Amino acid sequence: MRVWSMVLAATLMAGCVARQDAPLSTEDSLQAARANTDIATYHLRNGALGLALEKIDRALDQDPELIDGHLVAAEVRARLGEPAAAESHFQTALSLDEDSGPALNNYAAFLCSRGRVRRALDLWDMAAANPLYPRRVMALSNAARCLSDAGRRGEAAAYWRRALSLQPHYPPALRGMTEWSLSQDSADAAQQWFSRYTAVAEETPSLLWLGVRVARAADDADRHGQLARRLKERYPASEQAARLTE
Repeated sequence: MRVWSMVLAATLMAGCVARQDAPLSTEDSLQAARANTDIATYHLRNGALGLALEKIDRALDQDPELIDGHLVAAEVRARLGEPAAAESHFQTALSLDEDSGPALNNYAAFLCSRGRVRRALDLWDMAAANPLYPRRVMALSNAARCLSDAGRRGEAAAYWRRALSLQPHYPPALRGMTEWSLSQDSADAAQQWFSRYTAVAEETPSLLWLGVRVARAADDADRHGQLARRLKERYPASEQAARLTE
């Protein structure tokens, strides 16, 4: 989801409040819509769905053609368990700009979550084909994750590789290739991909757990022990640390 700066939102709202008793000009209405979208996004991120819905409905009353507003509204409706309303907002966003990368990407993620993988892939491919969309690599990576979660790992690997052809050091794709190599019982390849992944990714319990799995597959007892100790010592309360005893 595209996220607006909260500093910008606060500034715009301050200007709008002073004029709330007077009819808004077109420009003021557009600014107010963007501000309310910012605030709705803030509430959405904090799980305050009721407040997010109130603000995003107001934003779309102020500017019914605000694509970002429709994308936020779609996410709010989806989280409220209203998939038909969510899809309507996604479709409106694309009717306003059929080449919108964020709209294509977000709608595809929604469709994947609903099990409509084929259509989701079509939209991700469209987003990735748009040279003006700066997050094409993310669209390809999302497509790969969708396929992987559906058990279609070979097809997922093809998308991971496409993502890496655009951005060779993209962490989600490097992780994806590590996981795919493990699924293929290719320990050497998994080690190589994991090495590239750790060079660019922040250490997390999930990363260390993946490393433990790679070391185990490679029968590298020393490396396995090092990573397992690091996971237990640095993240003792993590789910991954608990899995070491399984």
